[in-house]
Amino acid sequence: MQTTEKKNLLKWNTILWLIAMLLPAFFSIACASSKIPWPMIIPMLLICPMLVSNKMLSRAIGESSDATNPK
Repeated sequence: MQTTEKKNLLKWNTILWLIAMLLPAFFSIACASSKIPWPMIIPMLLICPMLVSNKMLSRAIGESSDATNPK
């Protein structure tokens, strides 16, 4: 993988996590007057960004040492 591709993946990873950090503030403002227990759904909403982030970082880092040196 080229350096520009790695930088692009890391940039999108940063943007993704900035959005994930702003998500609770958005729900706090949007659902402040409702009786919905919105803090309980935040972990479920953050699972997708976490999985996508892990995939992006693993692609940027490259193959693991186990994959390059099979036993």
